[in-house]
Amino acid sequence: MAIEDIFRALEQQADDECRDILNAADIQAASIVEEARAEADRIKQRKLEAVEEGLRARAGKIVNDARLDAKRALAGVREGLVNEVFETAAARLAALRGSRDYERVFRDLAEEALAGADGECRVSVNPDDVSLAKKVLADLGVKGEAVADESVDGGLVVHLHGGRVIRRNTFGSRLQKVRETAEAAVAEILTR
Repeated sequence: MAIEDIFRALEQQADDECRDILNAADIQAASIVEEARAEADRIKQRKLEAVEEGLRARAGKIVNDARLDAKRALAGVREGLVNEVFETAAARLAALRGSRDYERVFRDLAEEALAGADGECRVSVNPDDVSLAKKVLADLGVKGEAVADESVDGGLVVHLHGGRVIRRNTFGSRLQKVRETAEAAVAEILTR
């Protein structure tokens, strides 16, 4: 073999080795690129999930805030309506004093408050009702005194046993009892 053939063979061998090295480098580079793409996709997916979770949390907060605002608004409307109804009722009861039915209503309230009362009593009434209270006490055969009390809006407050027992049968106390029941019923209806 001539020197030329040896050089050619070495050159051919060097070309083959270079080609093998380049092929191996291309395969390794493709693998690195593929791995980098996969890692980029994983990072992108994690970021998207984090953003989605943040958006879900924010949307949930917005919805909850809106629900709370709606409940507050509904409660305000409900309270306003209940107040309006009871203010109207109080005004009508106050106007009852000037009517011919008031004496009958007062008598019914007195009979109820004095039922089973024993001994002397003191009856607090609106100053406009003192004479009516005295008359009703006499008609019912109850021993006691009628005293004026500006805080009594209609009806009476009976003090028995030296003030240890107090029975309130006033327009205000009646309205308050009805109001507590009505507010609970209205709240139940509105929350269905």
